[in-house]
Formats: sequence, C-alpha cells, structure tokens
Amino acid sequence: MLKNTFKTLVFAIVSLLLIGTFLTGCNSAKPQAVKPSDSATSPDTPTTPTSPTVSNLPDTTPHSVKLTLYFPNSDASGLIPTDRTVVVADQEVIKAMFVELATPPPGMQKPLPKGTTLLSASVKDNVATIDLSTEFRTNFGGGSAGEQMTMYSIINTLTTLPNVHSVQFLLDGKKLDGILGNLDTSVPLKRNDSLIIKTN
Repeated sequence: MLKNTFKTLVFAIVSLLLIGTFLTGCNSAKPQAVKPSDSATSPDTPTTPTSPTVSNLPDTTPHSVKLTLYFPNSDASGLIPTDRTVVVADQEVIKAMFVELATPPPGMQKPLPKGTTLLSASVKDNVATIDLSTEFRTNFGGGSAGEQMTMYSIINTLTTLPNVHSVQFLLDGKKLDGILGNLDTSVPLKRNDSLIIKTN
C-alpha cells in the first residue's frame, strides 16, 4: 500500500515538472513585439515642408545699385553718360532708371517728354519690354535729332544692365511701327554707342 502511494507521488511530481517545463518553453518561444526604432517617423508626426531656396525667389531686399544713365547734351548732338547710385530691389531697377532720367544734371536735356509714365517693365530672353504712357508720344517735341536722343537715351541706359541686350517699346500696351515717327519700334532696338560722347 505504501509502495503504491510513493509511486503515485513520484508520478505527480514528475508530471508537474514536465508541465512546468512545457509552459516555460511556450513562453520563451512567443514572438516579441517589434518596437519601432526611434528613427522611424510616426504617421501622426507632422512633416516640416521644405522651404524654397533663395535663388528661386525674387530679390526684394533693397540695396545700393550703381546706374549709368545717358542724357542728351545741350544741343542734342550726343549722349553724356552719368553715374548715379540708388537704393532699390532688383525688380525695380528699370523703374529707378526712369525716375533718374526725369532729372537730368545741369546743362543736359531731359530725355523723356513731359508727363511720360512707365506703365510696366519686364525682361525676357535679354529683351526689356517697356510700356509707356501716351504722353511719351503726344508731348514729344519732334525732329529726327530729338527722336534719336529720346529713344537712345532710354535704350543705352537700359542696356547697361547685364541681362538686357535690346529694348522693345510699347505705347499704352500696344506695339507701334514708329512711336515717335522715324525709328522702327515694331522690333526690339539695340544700343547705339556711336551717339555716346566720351568724357574724361
């Protein structure tokens, strides 16, 4: 009787050990949850938009620019170069040139007819397109010499800019064959250095 009880007890202990070993093995074999790495971005994490580079934006910061302007001399026989320094943003340089051309130095003529307004200006493919108000034509004093001085004062001034090789004139948004009479303004006009009077 005692012998049977001892066998039963040993059998129970062995069974318990086997069950414990089996359960421990199952727990160790259970796959571990994969923890996302710190470097992974959560779907809820907002992403910072990439800012455009400065080179893709127009330069709106005012800075000093040295301009070379051409004014007709007193007898309208040639153009005198005059240097001035203005503070502008890049896209306002042509506008600044027209403002300066309206105020000639002493002894030189004003190249722009009275009341002339620059309506718009743009540069594409090295051509500056300028749209002038009707006063440019209606208030022009006349004469072929005066026309040359007026037109090439503007053309020679604008073509001092490195990205401008010629100038297309518009009058109140329209392209005309001859805005002031003789010069063909239906096409862009290039600078004329032969009209420049060199000064020492």
